[in-house]
Amino acid sequence: MSRRNGRGRIHLDLLQTSRADDIALAQAVEDRFLDLSGTYMRVKGTELVPPPELNADMLAWRKMRVRHKAGDFRHTGSELKSTQRIAQWTLDVNAALRNQETTKMEWR
Repeated sequence: MSRRNGRGRIHLDLLQTSRADDIALAQAVEDRFLDLSGTYMRVKGTELVPPPELNADMLAWRKMRVRHKAGDFRHTGSELKSTQRIAQWTLDVNAALRNQETTKMEWR
């Protein structure tokens, strides 16, 4: 297939090498998620369950974390976006548990 004019592209979401910041973000989100799970259990008395609209993001983020833990420091663009959405969600839930205002993260 020809790649002229953007036609014929089959795979647009390719693995790319993760920068140190991307690796640190994925690790920090995992750490915050685990901390938030414990806090949620103490405050609400139930387990923290992400909303159904985050299911695909959770799978993509976990797939990236498994790859990173195996020593393969690559990610796709969609996995990075999923990590950012989960980071924002954990921030929102944590702020709600502490009766604080939610801040919107800005991504570069």
